[in-house]
Amino acid sequence: MLICTLNKKRRYHTAVTAVKALLIAVVLEATIFNIPTFRLWFGSYGEMSFSAQELSVNSNVDYRPAEDDIAVIGDRSTTFTFKGINEEVADVFVDIDFGKNTKAANVSIDAMDETRTTDYRQMIAEGTLVKGKPHSHYIQLHLSGDVSNLKLTVSPLDEGMVYIKGITFNQQIPMSISWARIFLIVFAACFWQLMMKSKTMQYSFTKNKKIFRLACVIITDIACLAAVLITFTKLDNTSITDIMKRPSGNQMTQELVEAFEHGSTRLLTEPVDELNNFPTPYNSDALDEAHIRYQWDHVYFNEHYYSYYGIAPVILVFLPYHLLTGYFFPDSIAVLLFAIIGMIGLTRLYKEFLKRFFPKTPTGIAIAGLILIQTVSGVWFSIGRPLFYEVAMSAGFATLTWAVYFLFSANIIGTEKPILSRTAIASLLFAIAVLCRPTLVLYCITAALFMVLALPRMSAAKKKSEKKLFTSSGVRYLLCAIVPMACIGLAQMWYNYDRFGSPFEFGIQYSLTINDFTKTQFHPRLSWTALYNYFLNPPVFKTYYPIIGTEFQFMNAGGYFYADLNSTANTSGLFFLALPMFVYLLSGRAVKMVHGGRRAKLLSAAYIAIPCLFIPFGIVASVWESGYAVRYMVDFAWQSLLGAYTIIFFFYSRITDPTKKKLISAFMWFSVMWGLVVAGVQEFNQAFRFDIYNREFPEMAYEVQRMFAFWV
Repeated sequence: MLICTLNKKRRYHTAVTAVKALLIAVVLEATIFNIPTFRLWFGSYGEMSFSAQELSVNSNVDYRPAEDDIAVIGDRSTTFTFKGINEEVADVFVDIDFGKNTKAANVSIDAMDETRTTDYRQMIAEGTLVKGKPHSHYIQLHLSGDVSNLKLTVSPLDEGMVYIKGITFNQQIPMSISWARIFLIVFAACFWQLMMKSKTMQYSFTKNKKIFRLACVIITDIACLAAVLITFTKLDNTSITDIMKRPSGNQMTQELVEAFEHGSTRLLTEPVDELNNFPTPYNSDALDEAHIRYQWDHVYFNEHYYSYYGIAPVILVFLPYHLLTGYFFPDSIAVLLFAIIGMIGLTRLYKEFLKRFFPKTPTGIAIAGLILIQTVSGVWFSIGRPLFYEVAMSAGFATLTWAVYFLFSANIIGTEKPILSRTAIASLLFAIAVLCRPTLVLYCITAALFMVLALPRMSAAKKKSEKKLFTSSGVRYLLCAIVPMACIGLAQMWYNYDRFGSPFEFGIQYSLTINDFTKTQFHPRLSWTALYNYFLNPPVFKTYYPIIGTEFQFMNAGGYFYADLNSTANTSGLFFLALPMFVYLLSGRAVKMVHGGRRAKLLSAAYIAIPCLFIPFGIVASVWESGYAVRYMVDFAWQSLLGAYTIIFFFYSRITDPTKKKLISAFMWFSVMWGLVVAGVQEFNQAFRFDIYNREFPEMAYEVQRMFAFWV
């Protein structure tokens, strides 16, 4: 009513669409999406209730008369048997309270109906009763005719404590409203209206600067807010004061900090003599079998411990914080800090990318591209599990996004004269990115190459007759481009040499971890395993949480390939998270459409293929040794998608057929909705896992399951 009142003159068609979509969403929510509520309306179901005292009769349970409930504690499972029911049973409601640190309990039901009267059908129904989610306390049954006997078994989650106050058959199931589902429906409809119908969104974003700028701010703010909510939800309401006063830390936040404070490049903890004298110190299985103590995932070289993780976060954040406060900076807040910086940088570089190369891109498509690239950037997998491993990933993300932004804004790629100050900042940030993640050195080398290719534009003489490459402005430009990288690069090389005797040795081969890297051999099949899982592995849709997942494929490797699946989840391949990636299949056609000669075509292809295709594939192929971890997505996901955007926006700028333009707009809309659901659910699962390895957030799992599997 408010929207209609404000839109009396029907000037805003999207407002009308929002009202219609909201009405449809509400009707669906009250009917189809709450279909279990209406089950008892159709049939003769008599309600049967059993108090805790009645349940305790003839049962070996811990009944508490004062509280009038039955305690189920620890690893015990309590089974309640109901005989001679002889009624139809549509659902079972368990009235249950939870202990202080218990969040859920599992329930399984065995039953006999008219099709089976001699023995029970085992586990005919299962469910998870979740604290604070009353709707989860109902277990639906779809049996044939009257139920004669029924068994119900309750098991606290992770040896917790629950108190059963009663059990009821055929109790009316209440409605459960999913506000996220309503929002998704309304957003999808309104976004479709804007993309396909709104004339304003068909104008280029350069003609809608205020609208596009506002959209970028809103999208980025939502992403940053989501990161904050995820981080502090996982911290379980711990006060920020307690978080920031950590008396201890980990390898990055404490051990490297203390080493640097003592002027040492090696860690202060010394290996035990047994490790120094052991013949195979990099074989963790042999060390465990010999009961020799060692520091897991630390670098061991010449009887000292080192760290192979990048030192930029230590120098920029962890060390100054410890010197100022005496406390160790928490890794969860560090990941959040770097992620937010990177998200803002990603928006800035995306806007600069459009402004420099595709200024005629419609506002709707430009907004869709930003939503999708923020969704599948890969940093969400670090936010979801903020440990010291993810600190390096998020720090690299923060510095690399801003480095690319300054690379674009410095006119390094293009036809205009490069800007010296921005070139220097880009050079500095690319170098710092390598200090965060050594893997990012490939992007740094590529940036240096692009800077060299831009030299002729900087050194261009005023007269065509003059052909000087190194003019004074050219020399200044080279100094801005090379000196920052060279200085930080030399510092990194000295750091490597001081530790391992070689300026090019980062030390990962000497790490005490999953494998003896000093003896591993390269086999292409292992790289193919990584390439398939990171890029091409399709999603699998399920009717239970996490609803959307992906089966990790070892591709019959025939060798050892590590996959970090116990502590983290895996994800679908990037091509199935961000559908625009499939446009790479048309890259050959795009190159042919580039104006100019062969050199211009090759140069245009190189600007896309090297940083957006070859380097990402090279990074993924290189993990054959260290194995699969979903956090590595941030090293190549948004970079690859940016290259795909280049091809899509290029096609759109050259197409004149209105129908084809509409198809591209519809494709971008579908890609956004697909990404929010398929990628969003898997990223959510990374943060709030609920499986055999991690059962910390059953309430989050239940909300996602109810959103999609509404019939449960």
